[in-house]
Parts: sequence; C-alpha cells; structure tokens
Amino acid sequence: MSITYVHDETPSLDYENINDSPFLPRRIGGAIGMYIQPQHRKPEAIGLLVESAIAFAQELKISDLDLLISIEQTGVQKLLEKFGFKKAAIQYSQHYDISNQDLPKLQTPTSQNIAVKIPTPGMIPLRDPKTQQPVINPQGKQVFLHPVKNELGESLKSSNGLPIYSTPLRDPQTQDWVFNDLGELVVCPVILDENNNIIEHQGIPIFCPPLYERLGDKLSLKKDDKGNYLFAEADKNEDGTIKRSPDGKPLFKSP
Repeated sequence: MSITYVHDETPSLDYENINDSPFLPRRIGGAIGMYIQPQHRKPEAIGLLVESAIAFAQELKISDLDLLISIEQTGVQKLLEKFGFKKAAIQYSQHYDISNQDLPKLQTPTSQNIAVKIPTPGMIPLRDPKTQQPVINPQGKQVFLHPVKNELGESLKSSNGLPIYSTPLRDPQTQDWVFNDLGELVVCPVILDENNNIIEHQGIPIFCPPLYERLGDKLSLKKDDKGNYLFAEADKNEDGTIKRSPDGKPLFKSP
C-alpha cells in the first residue's frame, strides 16, 4: 500500500509580446508513505510496488517524481537508484534527549497572536514549500485548502472518486501566495463542461489559468477595475461545448 499525491502546475498562456512564463510546466507526483506487511517484505514485492507506482505516474504523464527516504533505509535507496532515481537533496536532522527536563512553552508572543483553526474534514492546511510551516494570511489566520463544491454545497469528486482542491494563485515575481483584500486565498477556478461536470485531462482536473499583463519589464497578475484577479475563459463552440486540442486538453480564449 502506498499513499501518493499528484499536482499539476499549469504554465501561463502564450500572450502577444509576452514570451516568458512565470511558472515551469511541471506535473509532480510523490509518495507520502509506503507500507508492505512484514510477511510480504521481499525484494520482488517491493519492486512490483515501485513498478506499479511508476507505471501509474507515466499514465498521468507526470514530469517529476519526488520521494523522501530515510538515510537508514539503504535498501530502498539502492532499489530506487536501480529504477533510475537520483539523489536530489540532502536533509539534516539531529535528536536531543529532553527527558526529565523542565520544558519551556513553545508558544512565543508572536505565535500567540496567530489564530490557528482546527481543520474540518476535507480541509488541508497550506504550508510554505520551503519551510513546511503553516501559511498565515495578512489577518493572522492559518490558511486551509477547501474541496471544490457545487452550487448545492456538495464536494465535487474526480473521475477516480477523490476530492478536488483548486490550485492556489502565486505572484509571478515573489512566488508568494496571493490573498484578496479580505485575506482570502485566491485560487484558480475549476473548468466545468456544458453539463457542469469537471473537465479532466489524463485523469487530472483542469483549472483556469490566471491572466497576466506586462507592467514595465515585469509580468504581473491581471485585475479588473474592482481589483479582482482575472482568469482565462474556456473557448467554446457554437453548441456550447468546450473546444479541445488534439490531445483532448481544453482550449482557452485569447485575452
């Protein structure tokens, strides 16, 4: 058994006079955990599990597979290297014996001012990808990703039955998460077809990419007169169906 995740980082559209993209087109997959019952922990069984994971990633056209392996798990490291994986980073850790000590409170005056919310089922805490610390909005509240819901308040599911979470918007200059004036995380809207079903491409839900504009020598997120962030709209045929590329991916209107 393995617990995996996939994430589609959609690049910006090609605009007139704007040739550079603020994001690299990556489709990322990773494993949060992998477990095999002790009686089945044989090289053949482990190899089959890795092979099936790689095959599934290839079906989804994943461009990058990231795995975090403990330094003590030398057998797993050798197995992954056999499959072509390469070491991409080094993680350091150190253990301290804190038993039988008068432990100080971990809450600092700064952290006491941060309103930490207990997530309800389905909510995922947003973390800084560099520090892995919880993301706090300008109002001092912890930020969570919420499942996409329909007009009836029902959580939408992908074709494989999993909940769908919108892609948070990033500033192309700072790469920071983007919040509106109310401190709400700005996310890319999901694309629905003429029957209000979520459009997927190779098993991954598709979201509307943000619009950009050139301000001087910098690329910035585009807003309307009211300060709302703008997103590309799906291009439709006369009968209301969404136009698609030869490989089945939805097409967007030129800004």
